[in-house]
Amino acid sequence: MSHSKYTKRDYSIYIENWNKSAKKYINTCVICGYKGYSPVIENENFCTTLEKQMIFEELSKTLHKLELDKYGRCIDCARVQDKA
Repeated sequence: MSHSKYTKRDYSIYIENWNKSAKKYINTCVICGYKGYSPVIENENFCTTLEKQMIFEELSKTLHKLELDKYGRCIDCARVQDKA
């Protein structure tokens, strides 16, 4: 029996159990709750240590890039709210 049916999408054992400090690089939209990784980890100066390199690999493998505005909104939510 495959256990992959029981794991949640966007779940990483590395982030949840072994390196909880990696959660500070996960962005969450305050309106819709969508989660993605911070664009900060794509900077060339980020992967200077082995730990940060593992954080980059895990986050880019399990999540999509999510840019937030100054209010903590994703691009789609900001577009909808600014239109109204």
